[in-house]
Amino acid sequence: MKRLIIIDGNAIIHRAYHALPPMTTKTGQPVNAVYGFASMLLKVWQDLKPEYIAVTFDMAGPTFRHKQFEKYKATRVKADQELYDQIPLVHNLVSAFNIPIYEKQGYEADDVIGTIAKKIKKNKDLEIMIVTGDKDTLQLIDKNVKVFTLRKGMSDTVIYDLAELKKIFNFTPEQTIDFKALRGDASDNIPGVVGVGEKTATELIEKFGNLENIYKTVKNKQKVENIDIKPSILKKLIEGEENAKMSYELATIDQNVPGVDFELENCLAKDFDREKVIKLFQDLEFVSLVKRLPGGEKNKSDKKNIKPANIEKFDFLEINNKNEAEKITKLIQESGEFACQAVFEGDDVFAGIFSGLLIVVGGKSFYLKKFFDKKWFQDEKIEMVGHNLKKTLKILSVHEKIEVKNSLFDLMLASYILNPGSRAHDASSVVLKCLGKELKNTSGQNSLFGFDAKTAAYELFLLAATKNKLKIELENVNNYDLLKKIEIPLLKILAGMELSGVAVDLKMLKELSVGLAEKIKKISKTIYDMAGMEFNISSPNQLREVLFEEMEIPVFGIKKGKTGLSTAAAELEKMRGLHPIIEEIENYRELTKLQNTYVDVLPTLINKKTGRVHTTYNQAITATGRLSSSEPNLQNIPIRTELGREIRKTIVAEPGNVLLSADYSQIELRIVASLSDDKKMIEIFNHGEDIHRATAAIINGVSLDKVTKEMRRAAKEVNFGVLYGMGAYGLSWRTDLTAGAAKQFIDKYFEKFSGIKKYLEETISSAKQIGYCETLFGRRRYIPELNVANYQLRSAAERMAVNHPVQGTAADLIKMAMISVDNKIKSQSLFNDGQVKMILQAHDELVFEVKKDLAEKLGKIVKEEMETVVTLRVPIEVDINIGNNWGEMK
Repeated sequence: MKRLIIIDGNAIIHRAYHALPPMTTKTGQPVNAVYGFASMLLKVWQDLKPEYIAVTFDMAGPTFRHKQFEKYKATRVKADQELYDQIPLVHNLVSAFNIPIYEKQGYEADDVIGTIAKKIKKNKDLEIMIVTGDKDTLQLIDKNVKVFTLRKGMSDTVIYDLAELKKIFNFTPEQTIDFKALRGDASDNIPGVVGVGEKTATELIEKFGNLENIYKTVKNKQKVENIDIKPSILKKLIEGEENAKMSYELATIDQNVPGVDFELENCLAKDFDREKVIKLFQDLEFVSLVKRLPGGEKNKSDKKNIKPANIEKFDFLEINNKNEAEKITKLIQESGEFACQAVFEGDDVFAGIFSGLLIVVGGKSFYLKKFFDKKWFQDEKIEMVGHNLKKTLKILSVHEKIEVKNSLFDLMLASYILNPGSRAHDASSVVLKCLGKELKNTSGQNSLFGFDAKTAAYELFLLAATKNKLKIELENVNNYDLLKKIEIPLLKILAGMELSGVAVDLKMLKELSVGLAEKIKKISKTIYDMAGMEFNISSPNQLREVLFEEMEIPVFGIKKGKTGLSTAAAELEKMRGLHPIIEEIENYRELTKLQNTYVDVLPTLINKKTGRVHTTYNQAITATGRLSSSEPNLQNIPIRTELGREIRKTIVAEPGNVLLSADYSQIELRIVASLSDDKKMIEIFNHGEDIHRATAAIINGVSLDKVTKEMRRAAKEVNFGVLYGMGAYGLSWRTDLTAGAAKQFIDKYFEKFSGIKKYLEETISSAKQIGYCETLFGRRRYIPELNVANYQLRSAAERMAVNHPVQGTAADLIKMAMISVDNKIKSQSLFNDGQVKMILQAHDELVFEVKKDLAEKLGKIVKEEMETVVTLRVPIEVDINIGNNWGEMK
């Protein structure tokens, strides 16, 4: 049976706008509703596989229902302008897919859907699937008419047919109209019968069948006496008869809308211009959705028969002997650059299978299983181009013992620097953005069908072609040096760190696991005893029921989520002090999180070949430029909790070695002082005083020795809070201050540190004018949301504008320090033969593994390099600590 999908356009747009977080393009155009609509369109296209698609929309202006009831939908709050601005974009999107749009002045989209369904449902060989965001169209369900609707958000969906409707609601399609006539619909301001709710309406329909029978019975006194209807309900029904009948008419979908000229053959799916849709997705910055596109009929590419534009320029050769390989050597020398990608099967760089290299040079593409010359990688004057080159460097190091000395141009990092707020820096996204072309298989790896060298080579050929465009764009925004002098040297260092890995004490981890399991068991019992029942503490639904329904803990100020009151960490924090179970739940969550993230997981991540744990550093993810790590995330092991410190103790030095930690002291505040040129804060740092104690003394008008713990804590919260736009409420929440006292504290802070206040205001003002802010070293973050009308979105953007120059500069600083330290270590003959390894980077801290007798000398070198890598208006201080493990260092 063939399938027609009819999409209720307005319902999906509204659901997407409210369900998805704000999204904007670089130009500041809000697009979250467009993205949600596009994503839903692709989902139903893929999941439901329709032969035909149509979209319906409401039209501006009153409908026939407004004539029946003037207050129809009158209680609806006017939607944000950001939503209305996206409706034309959705129309453009639908048109790009060559999907016909049906709408009729004076009617709603549901009426148009009903009319189309009525016209064609007699076709027994056609199934009609209505895609919507509400339940209004359930009345249209028939033998071959179904409703695909969203229950929550954009991902929780359900398909209603006759059986499912009966199972869930115990209604026939027609009875859904009766139900709404009785209960009403607040969203449409359909009144229903006053005082009749969902339960009563359902019982009445189950008992009498429909609205007509209800009122026949109500008017027949003899029947009323024989049927059990509460007098109060009877009174409401009698008084509400007029409203009930009007509500029935308002809720009924008109299936006879005049002038709806529907032709099934006009709705053929896949009959669209793929390149046109890709161009639109590029303009909307929906790069991630391109991979989900169905084939389309026009500009269709065949993976088995690659037909790139300018195919004469794609020259592919598989190298099978040394003489042929020598031609590549000559081409590399003549060209001065080449693109390279390792062909590799498996996720483990030490255990996977290396199958050769893909090379693109001088417009020619090659695949070599062997015969490649190691000299290609030894000339610093020759540039090696590629995407995610860190992976290729690691593979060459492990499997061919090649240390790449070429200068590098990493396309992923170039894309990241140009658009740090995006996550779309994978190979296909880079090619799409730069060339407007798709990559069908971006892995270039072995697969079930064998390795397709020509396809992989063509993809590298396209990637290599993006280099010049990316380079020009970097130069245009003065960020080329950021790539070549910071990110590329760092790439090589990170490759080495990932290969080095860290040693872990397996015995200690096992002991910690046993002890932790016992602690969790005890805390669980305490929670059960307090709650008076056993339940799944990790289940938000069960926890919500226990806290708010069974224990009746006050819910004032607690946010509501999609499924009810929230039990997120921030909401539990608000409830501290209301009942001791809250603190126990927080302890339980902390322990189970660390158990499932580190204690029980680290032993499974020990590499069989190296005996060490190898994390991955992500260089192109965070918008500020900070590095992140994954599998495992060693950066997020807590340092201030007892269990966190115990876990850190399991990261150890090999026998004969020690670990050396170098940690920047209060670097972000030192950067704030330098960027703002605040004389008072600069003076505090230049005198070597405790910044938080000195701040507290200044604001409270007391001497340093009179500063209490509470005063210092409040000052510390403000010192860091100003970087994130913290207000009086936030300070009050984090301290013992009242909201009024917190406001006075912040006001006095800005009065005393007026340079900081001026800097924050000027930073936001400048970013609004030019559309971005930048670090001390030119790393930009584009923030188009600074000029949108939505207050929530604009406020978040202002916090980004204030935070990025500080946190981003700190990120640049630690990267520059890593490069400087690495260069210094390599220049010291004393540290040859792997006697020193940089093994960890965690925020503002570097960790080295070093021979015990060289630790003191290394500490002096690292401290000097890190403290002098840049010059600020205040001294930079680095704390050096040494120990046998990461948790115990002095």
